[in-house]
Parts: sequence; structure tokens; C-alpha cells
Amino acid sequence: MKPVRILLLATATALFVNAGCSSSDDSSASPATGPVGGPVASFTDAHCDGQPVGTIDPAACKTPTPDTGAGGAAADGTAGAAAGAANCDQTHDAEYGDTLSNSEGDDDDCKYHVSWSSTPVRLNADVTFTVTATDKTTMLPLAPLADGDVPLSRLDVYEPCNETHLGPSQNLKPSIAQTAPGTFTAGPIKFDQSGRWVVRFHFYEECIDQDTSPHGHIAFFVDVP
Repeated sequence: MKPVRILLLATATALFVNAGCSSSDDSSASPATGPVGGPVASFTDAHCDGQPVGTIDPAACKTPTPDTGAGGAAADGTAGAAAGAANCDQTHDAEYGDTLSNSEGDDDDCKYHVSWSSTPVRLNADVTFTVTATDKTTMLPLAPLADGDVPLSRLDVYEPCNETHLGPSQNLKPSIAQTAPGTFTAGPIKFDQSGRWVVRFHFYEECIDQDTSPHGHIAFFVDVP
């Protein structure tokens, strides 16, 4: 009976080793957990109320035209930054219009209405944004111009309290794709510090930045736990 006892002992040892390996593999495959951030809740964007809707002429993409001053940005370029802007978490880039709270609003020049969602926003986790944009004049989704480029051109990602901190290098060149008319995905973006960030979406960046050109941009605050 001695050989049988040895065989049983070897079998039990193998089962124990296999069980330990299986447990280790399962734990490594567990999904990311922890607090989830996202858009900063605040009052509904109204910076285009009372402003003329920016009418877009595709021909103005490459042809300079007189600047009529239409749109939501203030004439001094400060875009009407809110009172209390000394708080860097609420500071707006003077080159653009106000950075917006919530997850939808109108672009700087009141040409487009934009909304966004994302995969869970966690510290040091890859995040993919889904962006939907429509023309405020025609109410049609944004579509490629004659050059065929995707309307969403690029993203700016930075901390308003430290504008030189852009996060990992992957944030400089995220993959952008059109998934449906006027709907785009962009990512992965990684937020490597907790706190408030800004994400700016640029549209038709191949065009001149002027009133009637398709060129446009909009920025939102994003909180990272």
C-alpha cells in the first residue's frame, strides 16, 4: 500500500500549488477601484445668453475675414472670468473663454453646443472621453470638412493651479475617433495628481481661429479624487 500513499500525497500537493497560483492570477485581474471624480457641479452655463449665435462659413476655414467680435468671450480677452478668480482652481485662461463646470455647455464663440462623458475618473487610471457636439445654428452634428479630418482635433489637459503640469506624455497625443455623427472618443488620458484639472476640446483646428470659421474650443473643469 506504500505506493498508493505516495500517490495521494503528491496529488494533494499539486492541488494546493495550483489553487495558490489561481488565486494570485485572479487578484491581478481585478478592476480598478477607489473614489471616482468627474465634472464639477455648478450653475448651468449661460455665457451665450443674449449673444448672437456664431454662423459658420466653411469657406472661412482658410480665408481671413473681418472680426465682428461675435461670441461669448469678453472684448479684453479675459472672457469675463468670474469674481474670485484669485482662486486658481477657478482661474480661466485669458486666451480662451471661461472654463465651464458641469458636463455640457456652449463653446467660446457660441458656435457649438458640446456635452461630454467619460469612463471612471480615477487617479492614475486611463480615462476615455466621449464628446458630442452640434452646430447651434443648424442643430446638426459636427461633420468633417472637405479635408476629411475628424472635427475634434485635440485636447489640452492641465491643472489650473499649475498650468505647466500636463500629466503623463500620453496626454499630449490621445487617440481621437469619430464613432457616430457629431460624437467622438478621445483617450486614454491619465490624471497623475489629485485635485482640479482642465480639459479643453479643440474643433477644426486646421482652420483659422475667427468668428465665421469652423474653428472652435471649449473647456471644462474635472475633479480627480
